[in-house]
Amino acid sequence: MKRLVSLLVVCCCLAPALAAGQAAPEEVSASLDDMVVTATRTEQPLKEVPGRVAVITRQELKDLPVQTVDEALSYISGAHVERPSGIYSFKSVVSLRGLGNEQGRTLVLIDGVPQNTSDMGDVNWNRINLEDVKRIEILKGPAASIYGNNAMGGVINIITEKPTKMVSGMASASYGTFEDWKLRGVAAVRTSEEPKALYARVSGLYHTSPGYMATPSDEQTVWSVDSFIREGTVNAKVGWDINENNNLEFQYTRDSQRAGEGTQYFAYDGVHREYDTDAWQGKFTGAWEGWSVMLNAYFTNINYGRTNESWSDTTDISTYSRIDSKVNRKQYGLLSNLSKGWGPNTFTVGFDTSLGIMDGTDYYRTNTNFATDYGKIRSYGVFAQDQLKFLDDRLIFLAGLRYDNATTFDGHYDTNISNLSKYTEYYPDHNWDDWSPRASVKYFFLENLSAYLSYGHAFRAPLLDDMYRSGKMKGGSKISNPSLGPEKLDSYEVGADYEPLGNLRFSGSGYFSVGRDFQSYVTVSSGIFQKQNIGQVQIWGAELNGEYEPFKFMDIDLLKKFTLFANYTFNDSRVADFPGRPDLVGKLLPYVPQNSFNTGFTWLNKYVNSKVGVQYTGLMYSDDLNTNANIIPPHALLNAKVWRNLDFLGTYGEKLTVSLAGENILDHQYVDYHNPNSLNVGRTVYLELSAKF
Repeated sequence: MKRLVSLLVVCCCLAPALAAGQAAPEEVSASLDDMVVTATRTEQPLKEVPGRVAVITRQELKDLPVQTVDEALSYISGAHVERPSGIYSFKSVVSLRGLGNEQGRTLVLIDGVPQNTSDMGDVNWNRINLEDVKRIEILKGPAASIYGNNAMGGVINIITEKPTKMVSGMASASYGTFEDWKLRGVAAVRTSEEPKALYARVSGLYHTSPGYMATPSDEQTVWSVDSFIREGTVNAKVGWDINENNNLEFQYTRDSQRAGEGTQYFAYDGVHREYDTDAWQGKFTGAWEGWSVMLNAYFTNINYGRTNESWSDTTDISTYSRIDSKVNRKQYGLLSNLSKGWGPNTFTVGFDTSLGIMDGTDYYRTNTNFATDYGKIRSYGVFAQDQLKFLDDRLIFLAGLRYDNATTFDGHYDTNISNLSKYTEYYPDHNWDDWSPRASVKYFFLENLSAYLSYGHAFRAPLLDDMYRSGKMKGGSKISNPSLGPEKLDSYEVGADYEPLGNLRFSGSGYFSVGRDFQSYVTVSSGIFQKQNIGQVQIWGAELNGEYEPFKFMDIDLLKKFTLFANYTFNDSRVADFPGRPDLVGKLLPYVPQNSFNTGFTWLNKYVNSKVGVQYTGLMYSDDLNTNANIIPPHALLNAKVWRNLDFLGTYGEKLTVSLAGENILDHQYVDYHNPNSLNVGRTVYLELSAKF
């Protein structure tokens, strides 16, 4: 392992003299002629979107020194990623536009299918195989007018690969810090490379590592163990390209994952969490005579489990406690939209419906206590949207309106735990509805200079876990709140894109958002917390992005693909009104850095390729009161990757690539989450060999 570290440091030092790279995965790195679907649910050129959309291409994703999809999103301005234990984190949170560490405020899609769970709003980022990703589209700002619930901060749509050749595939193996092994493979076939064909694709990921010691040395006991990870994912896709414009596709994903949390007394694998996921999807897309249609049906079944054991006095066996929690999460849904283009108009209408089910039980293995919670949420939404173009497509208007209705029902909680038994209840049904308008305009002053202005409204329905579950949480216990209402957000945004030279691009956005009835934990008695609707939150923010290729037009082959990139994000997210807690007015939202930036270079050439980046995250607070004791200090990380195709070995070498990637190369110890008594993963290095055919 020391040799790997030494080799990485040498490669990074030599990179300016040896290597070349390509554009950073930022808004300005994607070609303005690239087609995107997330902004309007219909395909259109990126440059025509009157809003801020970032695109991470497959090549950019492969070039980044990252091991997971969510880590790649940390290079996007306006995005904040919490993954305190690196690849060993059992939970990662990605948020957009300063909305705090609630994953449920940012909608995540895979091929258009929502991934946020109905009970927690979270997303299992670990189950997404990097080899399955074709591109990632990030729509920033409220998008409830076409997506409904969860799309308050924006939408992240992960679009997966499909076969384009008659036979293709790849295999890779990587080894890294903490004896980390990853094996990936893909096999794909297609009956023809013509537009009409049948195709099939299967991919697999296996990842295992005994992990690392997250407990600081002065706090370790004989019960402290490494935080391990073991996971495997298989994704299968079959489809029929009926013709150039019509496609029918089915997809199935199976994922199994287990992650340790660093303590073991008697339970096998100690304190740990596990996820078993089965996801099905069937999708039809079609187009004829100016019409286009999309139908997308899905079902996801997630079995979550946690084993939690504690021992307050290891000399007294009676103080040992073990709780096994089991939660089954089911999600059913149907998405649809119909679009027609004529003249300057592109008109789109759609209907969506979904059903989420939570069924959980806490089994107390060392006594007779138990707790069960159950609930469902059903929603449907209808929307209409129109895009108009005038003045030879220099002026673009976009307006949309959506109606959503959500109902929670069959909610109940039952327990015999003494301090929680009074909350045992069959809860009444609740129903909410909301209208989500959106309006934006974009104008091209010149071919290389444009600006846009937009307004959007969004909402987020309460989570089943907050409405119906009572039980243990960090720092005490939580009680359900069946009267919890939805959050709402109104956001205003202005932005511009400018390309003064063929090798220099800039983009910038500024936004102001007002959130009402935001949900936050409130202390209702000593050690007892409840999620409640608080007052008003105000968010000011700005994003700046730049990209420069200084040698693009010079007659120096070695330097032509050298690119510098940088982006900066400012967020000021504060409580503006809280009638029940005036002491919180003016305080910053927890886990939102006011300042952050990414900068670095990429360089590609025939000798060796490299990407080097510096990521800075500013000061944050981990509590509502912004106390000095709960400051999360700023930190900066140096990450890098170098890779080379082995074409010098001949025909077989052309299909082989070797890479060396490192994250947090300077081994900086930092805190980016609420548990200061747990060490972050530190420097990690990965050596990978991949082959394609």
